[in-house]
Amino acid sequence: MFAPERMMKVTVIGPQSVMDKAVKELHRLKAVHITDHQKGELDIGSPFQRADRLSELLVTAKAISSAIGISGKKELSNGFRAVGVKSLAELGKAMEKLKITVNGILTGNKAAEDGLKKISLKEYQLACIQKLGLAPDAFSDYKSLSSFFGEVKDAKKLRESLLAVTDKFELFSAEEKDSYLVALFIESGKKSSAADLLVSAGFSEIPLNEVKGMAGSVVVALEAVAKRKERLQKQIEANSTAIARLGAKWNDFLLLSEQLIAGELEKAQAPLKFAVTKNAFVVHGWVPGSALVNLESNLGKVTSERIFVEAESPHHGEAVPVKLDNPKLARPFEFFMSLYALPKYDEIDPTLFMFITFPLFFGLILGDVGYGLVTFFLLLWLKEKMPGTAKLVNVVVPAALSSIVFGFMFGEVFGFEGAFGVKFPHLISRVVEIDKMLLIAVAIGLLHINIGFALGFLNELRHKGLFKAFAAKLSWVILQIGIAVIALAATGKINAPVYFGASIAAVAVVLIYIGESMRGMIEIPGLLSNVLSYARLMAVGLASVELALVINDMAKQVSHSGVAGMLAGVLILFLGHTINLALGLLGGFLQSMRLHYVEFFTKFFEGGAFPFRPFGAKAD
Repeated sequence: MFAPERMMKVTVIGPQSVMDKAVKELHRLKAVHITDHQKGELDIGSPFQRADRLSELLVTAKAISSAIGISGKKELSNGFRAVGVKSLAELGKAMEKLKITVNGILTGNKAAEDGLKKISLKEYQLACIQKLGLAPDAFSDYKSLSSFFGEVKDAKKLRESLLAVTDKFELFSAEEKDSYLVALFIESGKKSSAADLLVSAGFSEIPLNEVKGMAGSVVVALEAVAKRKERLQKQIEANSTAIARLGAKWNDFLLLSEQLIAGELEKAQAPLKFAVTKNAFVVHGWVPGSALVNLESNLGKVTSERIFVEAESPHHGEAVPVKLDNPKLARPFEFFMSLYALPKYDEIDPTLFMFITFPLFFGLILGDVGYGLVTFFLLLWLKEKMPGTAKLVNVVVPAALSSIVFGFMFGEVFGFEGAFGVKFPHLISRVVEIDKMLLIAVAIGLLHINIGFALGFLNELRHKGLFKAFAAKLSWVILQIGIAVIALAATGKINAPVYFGASIAAVAVVLIYIGESMRGMIEIPGLLSNVLSYARLMAVGLASVELALVINDMAKQVSHSGVAGMLAGVLILFLGHTINLALGLLGGFLQSMRLHYVEFFTKFFEGGAFPFRPFGAKAD
């Protein structure tokens, strides 16, 4: 509970003839974290022959899923039966048949889309020609005549510039939104001069590649284009419908197939993690101690007792994969460890402490019945609508309940401390008894930090012995006692000389130097700031209360101005408390997390372990 699950280091040895059976059983058991073999005296194994085919199938399945818009999750159970096929060969045939169908639709769809782009361009070019009252064949190639078609900024200035060069041209123009559509026909000998003048006029060419050589009326051509465009659009719509139907029909098949193929591929590539000889294979890994007997028994059964499993406890300092082991209620708070770092195998796991103190800190900060209830129901709705947020929601829900409890203690509902002339019952008022709240926050800080030192002592005790552990961690507790004696003696609260407290503090400093050398000495001034940092439990919460009071007062003042004022007051209450709740949630979450990561964890926690990922299990 206070430490990761106990692991055993295992070595599995067997003949090559049973390697496939052993791999399948290891995959089914999902109990062994396999350590990759590094090539040395023994070679690295080669994947099974089916690996290439499985890789192809997986790529095909993913490509089809992407093409027909399939996404989501589907739990795989019962292997091939769940997919609806009997073997890998049958799955391959079904996948290939589906691939041909999908590719046929996609190819037809792409041709239709390309055709639609081309016909739309043709329609645009014809429409431009129509605006100028010309026909497509006007732009046919002539030896003695050159033509330009496009847009310019000012058609009148262009005409004047052309007249200065020659009068043997025809310029057709039509005013557009911010420019002029123009068609220029000019003798070929003046083509170069005309091109320069067009550039000066800001000419932007409109290619006529889709209509050049066409004969007949523009109106007739546009009618033909519209009919062709309609046919292509209908074809694209039909293809989209066909793709949607395929998606609905093959959704489960593809989702399950991807999982099945990925699992089979993982098995087929497993030997790449093994050490091999000509006749045998060796697997190194880690297994939870509770699963060791079951592992040995099942591997023995499937290989007719031709497998050997050797197990030993990990050595001190050895890198061991970590599997957290917490009570069900505390398990959601492992989320915080995944954000920060996993505890080392021989470290205390702080998850259970966070299960207790994170909601406590959050509740102290938010501490309002109304805000707590809104947060609680909002989180339940969010979890239902967005399952991906479940991990975050599961840790904030207890914190929301804590906010409701503290809300009753503070007598606060959306910042109101009473209603209809009746004051809500409370144990302490945050707004009035600020000094008391500050003392409570600092007292919580002292307790929290010293629990951290106690945990640090237990961690150090395992590795460095009693004296070193005492000097490194409990010396900090002694230092605090010395400082407290100095303060109490100086103020006359206890009958003791100040130097007595100073002597205790001096001994503590010496012990800190012995236990943590200069690093510990440097951290001594930070101890006070660590303790005072917990004042944020009072300060951030008080800021939220004050803002709620301001919002309530504003709404009350506005609401006296008739119906419009009442509506404005309701709007102020809604928007104001929504913003305040958002700030309260953010502040409560971040500040509570900070007090753990910065003030608490630094007293005992190193972390840095890698997670236990058993072969065959899905990654989170």
